[in-house]
Amino acid sequence: MSDSILIDTGDLRFIEGHGQLVVKSHGGRIEAEFHNLEGPRFLTKYLRGKPVELAPRVASRICGLCYTVHSISSAEAVERALGMKISEDVKKLRNVLYMANNLRSHLVHLLFLSIPPVEGLISALRMRDMNIVRMGANILSKATELIEVWGGRSVHVPNVIVGGFGKAIKCKELLRPIHDLATLSNDAEQLVRYALNLELPEIERYRLLVALKSPGSYPIYAEEANVAFSDGSALSPSEYYEGLEEVAKDYSTSKHVYFKKSEITVGALSRIMLNKRYLSRRARELAEEVEWGLNPFLNIKAQAIEVLHYIDELISLGGELAEISPENLKPEDIKAHRDKGTGFFVAEAPRGTLCHYCEIEDWKVKDYRVYTPTAINSKSIENDAVELVERFKPIGSQKLRFILEDMVRSYDPCLSCAVSLDIYE
Repeated sequence: MSDSILIDTGDLRFIEGHGQLVVKSHGGRIEAEFHNLEGPRFLTKYLRGKPVELAPRVASRICGLCYTVHSISSAEAVERALGMKISEDVKKLRNVLYMANNLRSHLVHLLFLSIPPVEGLISALRMRDMNIVRMGANILSKATELIEVWGGRSVHVPNVIVGGFGKAIKCKELLRPIHDLATLSNDAEQLVRYALNLELPEIERYRLLVALKSPGSYPIYAEEANVAFSDGSALSPSEYYEGLEEVAKDYSTSKHVYFKKSEITVGALSRIMLNKRYLSRRARELAEEVEWGLNPFLNIKAQAIEVLHYIDELISLGGELAEISPENLKPEDIKAHRDKGTGFFVAEAPRGTLCHYCEIEDWKVKDYRVYTPTAINSKSIENDAVELVERFKPIGSQKLRFILEDMVRSYDPCLSCAVSLDIYE
């Protein structure tokens, strides 16, 4: 029986990369396909046989928005494979960089990719309240400056290397952009309130939410964190990694990633639902004003809440950074550690739970794999598309197409990250 195409979004607007959503009727059933149209780049294949030192540099090229988290996660995976222990000061600075990257990515998505189309606009420059855009752009600039100061530049952060940092960092230099963020703190709260007042479509479908969880903190980069599920269960990062499964799709250059053959959903909404009590005071108070649920559109509001949380956390860490000695950030000699082993690292990227896996032999990469949030969320996007079409079909295909596009954007998909077409020997 041939398929009948109900809705084809064409090339999706306002997302990172090139993608398409196609909804079909097949044998009386509605099915959806989320097409990643990005060209395969085989970066993980390229790494095989290369010196382990190259892994963070190559991993940072996976994406132009998530480069920092890929670079740090890669360094951490390699360090675990080597059996290398890094200093607490290195961990502290990497945590700051993670937050700066997530803050920057959320602002790009909120200001330029999600809020304008939700309001029926073709550009942030058409927003009625341009003060919101100016406020957000100023905060975005300071987050980028924070990354530049010790990442080495605003993209691909070459200063993040295995074992520490390549160039000596004067931690007091970090205080200036953090101080500037503090002066913009009230602006950030206005931006968040604006996002929380958005009118979003209502759709609720059961799915299993997943995020890191660590008692007493809101984890994005935390060794002691477990992987928590919305059904109340929790696993160690190693158990979580062992349950991940890649499934190739003939219509996409991105594989889908399942957990034990089942759909899971990651992202800011998952983090809020599982860790709301650990947000900063201001962010938590605003989060209490939202009726959270399993509505994917709420991911937009969850990202807005996290913007305020990250700013508050960066401000609170400012004093500690001034005490860090550059001597504690120098990397160790890689060949002073074992030459064979495996390592993986799980952290919270802007779009959700990210996992890097590395196997080394003779201080070279033998195998490398990346499980990205968008690859994990692809099945959720398809299932939500089916739910939306079944529920809102009476409104007509044209209006439904716009709602479907907004739904995809609410996940903040990063299709450059998700391109994972590879060859495993």
